[in-house]
Amino acid sequence: MTESYIELFIKKVNEYYTCYYEEVPKNAKFPYLVIPTINLTCLESGYLCLTDIYVYNNELSDISIEKICDDLRTNLDGYSTLDENKKIGFHVNFENQTIMNTNEQDLILRKIGFASRIFEIV
Repeated sequence: MTESYIELFIKKVNEYYTCYYEEVPKNAKFPYLVIPTINLTCLESGYLCLTDIYVYNNELSDISIEKICDDLRTNLDGYSTLDENKKIGFHVNFENQTIMNTNEQDLILRKIGFASRIFEIV
């Protein structure tokens, strides 16, 4: 179930921006997104998955980091899907957005969080 959720969530995010799970290749081009980990909690009915997306951009990029965050919020908040095998479904809501400090001069970093309600279909 977790693997299916991650795969489907990243597939949706990749419709807009390049997103990686856990590790970024050395040749990644700005802007890029990373989901370093997820936080999964069992509910009485289904699961709650908190998913943080770290947005990396640099000053030379043609797109602002705020535009990327706005696009993600617009396209993911309220999104719901059912996998093709009808084994899981989930609904996504925007949770929060945070400015992150970085020591690298040209790097701009934000964290945008989403809460997904995941249901296994048996």
